[in-house]
Amino acid sequence: MTVAVSPRTRPIQCTALTTGSVLFWVAAIVWVFFRADYWTYVVSAAIPLAVGSLGLLVLQGWAREISLASAALFGSALYYYGWLSRPDNLGHGYPWVVAALLAIGGVTVLMMVVAAASVRLPGIYLVVITLGLQVTLEKSVFPQGKLSGGISGGTELGQSITNPRPYFFGLDISGDRTMYYFLLGWLALIVLVLVRLRHSPAGRAFLLVGADRQAAAAVGISPLRYRTAAFATSGALAGMAGVLACWLYINPPVFINYLSPTSLLLLAIPVLAGRDAIGWVLVIACFDQVLPMALEAQHINVFLLAGVGLIGGAFTGPRGIGGRMADLRRRFFGDSDRAHRRRAAALLASEQTDVLTTVADWLGHRETPAGSALSVSDVRVHIDGLTILDGATLDVPAGSFVGLIGPNGAGKSTLLDVISGVRPANAGTVALFGQDVTHTAAWRRPRMGMSRVFQSTRIIEDLTVADNLLLGAHHRLNMPTAAYLAGLRPAWDASGRAEAVARAVATLLKIDDRWEDRAGELSFSGRRRIEIGRALLAGPRLLLLDEPAAGLDPNSAKAMFDLLRQLHAELGLTIVLVEHNVTSVLETCDLVHVLAEGKVLASGTPAEITANTEVRDRYLGNRLRYTAVGSAG
Repeated sequence: MTVAVSPRTRPIQCTALTTGSVLFWVAAIVWVFFRADYWTYVVSAAIPLAVGSLGLLVLQGWAREISLASAALFGSALYYYGWLSRPDNLGHGYPWVVAALLAIGGVTVLMMVVAAASVRLPGIYLVVITLGLQVTLEKSVFPQGKLSGGISGGTELGQSITNPRPYFFGLDISGDRTMYYFLLGWLALIVLVLVRLRHSPAGRAFLLVGADRQAAAAVGISPLRYRTAAFATSGALAGMAGVLACWLYINPPVFINYLSPTSLLLLAIPVLAGRDAIGWVLVIACFDQVLPMALEAQHINVFLLAGVGLIGGAFTGPRGIGGRMADLRRRFFGDSDRAHRRRAAALLASEQTDVLTTVADWLGHRETPAGSALSVSDVRVHIDGLTILDGATLDVPAGSFVGLIGPNGAGKSTLLDVISGVRPANAGTVALFGQDVTHTAAWRRPRMGMSRVFQSTRIIEDLTVADNLLLGAHHRLNMPTAAYLAGLRPAWDASGRAEAVARAVATLLKIDDRWEDRAGELSFSGRRRIEIGRALLAGPRLLLLDEPAAGLDPNSAKAMFDLLRQLHAELGLTIVLVEHNVTSVLETCDLVHVLAEGKVLASGTPAEITANTEVRDRYLGNRLRYTAVGSAG
């Protein structure tokens, strides 16, 4: 299969050729020839600031976490790198590579500890923990003369401190212009890696874990792993920012530059730029560094810019300036992704004459296995003293379409939570294709052939339809993240194949015409189809659906059930459906379980269920009229 060129298969190629990217990097290279060296130094100081803010973009923008310790991490890495690399009795004299790895590694580990300490705590505690870390580093690291120069600007013995600059292949980087290009080269490398990270499976996993951990687990993404990775990435970039700053400043900068207000400044930059706007982070970081200098007579404080940035971010929303500017560009200049759409559509039209075959090949279904797809035995769940499930037991034959109905409060959604691993049971067992998964983590169950669509809509509205669908393919793309960051062709070709399948799924679900549109712009029915498509990309043999037609109008609901019948019949999926529209369940499913008061009241075919006196008396009543398909009565 030929791989179409798109931002999700060739991110650097597609990003580098955009008009905004070309103009930014050309301007960054040539402007120094038209300004005094003083401004070269000022803009050079914006580069470490931008790198630290990019770390917060990953943490706050992608993973939707927060840190108020970035300035302390930045400063600590700066001071420790200088101390480790300084020769003689002022430091350890380590080679710059070793010193940089130690400094960056130290702050990265600190952020991983923060991630572990806050994993089960409410969000407000993360603010408390990171602010506490900021103050702790301020009081323990910054006052030490051997590290930062302390209050006096030297060691405790009165010795002046000079930071050595790295030695690169005989290159003299002592000049302001040379140092600027040296730092700009590192910035370009960091941006290149981040662009690849953003469009890799790991980057999409950050976004889904940040938006909804349960939805992430439902398609095989480990929330704990990627949350920790987001903190580690943020810490590593804060450490890299400190190392770059140490190269820039010959003498250690005064530590008051890295106190708590600077953490707010660093946070304000990605908040104002937007959660998916790497380029705008660079622009705003430069603006925050240059504006106070350009308007020095007006005494504009950089922390005033931080406050304005945070308030502005609240008004521009999660998409920030970057998202708003993208909307304006599309309004006045059209869609820059249109060419990618045409190429991808033409490629799919030439290679995928049968979307069902493409999707079936991805699922790997050749024949329906024998036995049970799902077995639930004597499951009990107690919540706050209430019994929600009281010995629920059911069996789902492989290849069947099973409906689960019952009154409100019967425990239907709770049972799906137990089956999918979202909620542990107090007692009982769950087996998936003959394998006991009772104590298996929720994110591991999709790897065993199960995925789930939740009752409430859990898409990421700011992402495109394409990216939302590809979130489901995460665990099917087995290439390591390092292969994507290094730009290895096999890794990105694997993403291309997943994108081709995602396009086929979108065609099957009739949302392919909205491929590059933001998911939040689709109708409610379209959003539900995105969720079903995301679950299909996870490659399930068993698909759990919790009220997929809830909130849909009658025509959309009928279309939804028609779609589900098609998926079951033509893809060989085993489906378990929770739905309040009893008539649709009876017309769609071949086996029905009735749940009442936490127990399975009855099981059987639709005809058997409607004929069951106890079910009619306790749930269905006598007004329901159902005629079995192919039967006169």
